[in-house]
Amino acid sequence: MNLNENEDELYIENLRIVFDQGFTIPLLRSRILLSRGTLDDEALNPLPTGIGIDGRDRDGLFVERTFSVPIADPWKLDVTPQFLVERWLDNSEFADLANYGVVFDLNGQLGPATVATATASIAGLDLQNLDDRLRASVRVRQQLSFHTLNLEASYRDRLFNGSLGFRDVQSSIGAVLVSPNIVLGDSGINLSYQLSGQLVTAETDRLNLLPQNPVNSFLSLGRAQGNIFLTRTFPIWQGEALPATQEEGLRFSPTPVVPYFNFILGGQGTLTYYSSGDTQENVRAIVGFQGQVGHFADDFFDYTQFNLTYARAFVGDGESPFLFDRDIDRNVLSFGLIQQIYGPIRAGFQASVNLDTGDFFSTDYVLEYSRRTYGLVIRFNPEQSTGFVGFRISDFDWSGRAAAFGGAETRTVEGGVLQ
Repeated sequence: MNLNENEDELYIENLRIVFDQGFTIPLLRSRILLSRGTLDDEALNPLPTGIGIDGRDRDGLFVERTFSVPIADPWKLDVTPQFLVERWLDNSEFADLANYGVVFDLNGQLGPATVATATASIAGLDLQNLDDRLRASVRVRQQLSFHTLNLEASYRDRLFNGSLGFRDVQSSIGAVLVSPNIVLGDSGINLSYQLSGQLVTAETDRLNLLPQNPVNSFLSLGRAQGNIFLTRTFPIWQGEALPATQEEGLRFSPTPVVPYFNFILGGQGTLTYYSSGDTQENVRAIVGFQGQVGHFADDFFDYTQFNLTYARAFVGDGESPFLFDRDIDRNVLSFGLIQQIYGPIRAGFQASVNLDTGDFFSTDYVLEYSRRTYGLVIRFNPEQSTGFVGFRISDFDWSGRAAAFGGAETRTVEGGVLQ
């Protein structure tokens, strides 16, 4: 059925997905929505609910399901009710509205080069605590030739700043100009940069910037930042993939695995100015190795993916008056490993440690079941108290809001720069 010039609706009885010409999984839905001729990844998710972990906002384990709500073109509205399992286990009150949450996602194509998104996340429907439950944002992305201009306004934006952990930005409004990746001639060096300006209200520990007898520790300042990033990859070795057949190169992966080993050099420079007169500057060097060996085709230990990166700030001056973007991790070692255990099962981790303090500030643990046409992944980060269970079909992304670590709208800060 044609809904409008951009959307079509299909109703299918006994809808199932067939994998490898034999294994089938039912889809617990009969309605499929095609938008501009494309299919949303979530429409192919056979899991009855999304499964996530969010220890900060939702007290741990939760389940969710996303529903598309028809509204006027060009807008698309997704509503995701959530049941907060661990909070319910703690209070044993099934009818308690605090055990239920909801996320609203509104997206619209405003023009050939303009996209608008709005998100509201309520981690508990006990509305008397709405100030502590609600996070919201509105973003407009405008393509300007080869650059991207992002206009952003947010309320209680949730940011993870390494050793300083999670920090909330109470409110922010501003713009970010992001460059494309620029290859400098035949040098192989990649250059990117971004410029931003915001009016920010966020937590500070600088009491001299707060009024006498402050009600809270929130400080409002203008913030302007410029950042430039250079990187160069040196291929050291590359092997050959196995033939793209179900018995060899495509046995456990959607594309044949190509073994390789690369050496990486990078540099980053950042200058941030605050309307209090403070500045935060840093110049850091990055060196690393990454690669993979094996073909992920035999039954045992036929695939190993690894990375090792060292980043150090050689020049650093000034300090942010805020906590959310303070550059505290200036000597960092990051490393990770993904290893085939048996057949389609892989396990691994990705960790980062501050070498000045010896503290691990972020560690992801991953367990994956991978086939040529589908995969299942479990991911958990104890430092962030976040995780998810995701499902992949062919080379689509992992399905579900929980794949973004709990649908908690978490963004990271590295070297004082929002990622």
